[in-house]
Amino acid sequence: MQHPVDLNRIERLLILKVSSMGDIVHASPVAAALKRAFPHLYIGWIAEDRHAGVIEGSPRIDRLHIIPHKALREKPFGREARRIIAQITRELRAERYQVALDLQGLLKSAIWGVFGAVPIRYGAHRMRELTPLLLRRIPIPERPDRHVVQQYLDAARWLGASGEFPDLYASPNDANLPEPPVEFPLFTPDTARQQVAYKLTQLGADGRPLITINPSAGREWKRWDIAKFAELSDRIEAEWGVPVVFLGGPGDKPLEERLRALKKRPLRSLIGRTNLKEAMAAAERSAVHICGDTGTAHIAAAFRVPVVSLYGPTSPDRTGPYGQRERALYKRPLCTACPPDKCVRKECLQWITVEEVMQAAELLVSPSNEKCFGNAAGSD
Repeated sequence: MQHPVDLNRIERLLILKVSSMGDIVHASPVAAALKRAFPHLYIGWIAEDRHAGVIEGSPRIDRLHIIPHKALREKPFGREARRIIAQITRELRAERYQVALDLQGLLKSAIWGVFGAVPIRYGAHRMRELTPLLLRRIPIPERPDRHVVQQYLDAARWLGASGEFPDLYASPNDANLPEPPVEFPLFTPDTARQQVAYKLTQLGADGRPLITINPSAGREWKRWDIAKFAELSDRIEAEWGVPVVFLGGPGDKPLEERLRALKKRPLRSLIGRTNLKEAMAAAERSAVHICGDTGTAHIAAAFRVPVVSLYGPTSPDRTGPYGQRERALYKRPLCTACPPDKCVRKECLQWITVEEVMQAAELLVSPSNEKCFGNAAGSD
């Protein structure tokens, strides 16, 4: 059986996890676990620029290497791409990493360990494409029923951080086991919090408990009906007196326009009005965050903000907001039209009703819930 390298004798380790935002958040506890187990270890991380900001400034990561995603995607064999690859290669080699840990399992991640001349390169169990030729497979069992955060942490356990966690192969459903101590080492600067407080003041939502909603998702079939988001926000504000603020990126402006047309009450929106760190700050100060299968679900969960998440074909058991399965609404198991192992119609997300989302969020915004309301109200 293959044995891991002794990290007590290693000084520099590079984590290869280049995308997506939610995946990077899910993998970030690996850096924290390794840093706690091996405080001397210098940890680098390489990620695409469109997602790297989510772990920028992390206290558990010593160096963040950023890949200009757009330039490499548009002309991967052009002069500019070659210049970028050469520059990042020099940057990686200058750090003299001794071990690389690939948590992506794709060629676009594994290749950077090769370019960086990292002599020992490990890959997690979901190795795809040509990665078995470039990486040493970590011999841990694949557990589809196990949350991906714990699957990533299995790699940290195998590398010697086992003292941080319960038994490696214990059942995740064993009620007798303690909650695994998972640290998400994200960082939100005070400047981002201050900017968000100012922008919320302009919306009439600062200094109060608020609910944030992200109506977007990376793929169309992961998006709940925008008319339902409009109705949901109207009802929350009318029935509970809690302000609702929508979050999203610049590409979500069409969704904002549809919300504006559909809502009966004034729209409070930060869509396209925040950078990533400010969006993180907005999620962090929320009493509740409501969204689909998208990055802000995992950011909010990392900050231990209650998340009501809406899932369609993808399973929240494996990739939902960590530790918050009970608030993930999921109707795929009720479908009889699609094969058990493949969603074809992609309509089950829309079976979730506004009333069901209201019920899931209701206890979280009760005035008696000091944990949620008290923290949100005093988070400036």
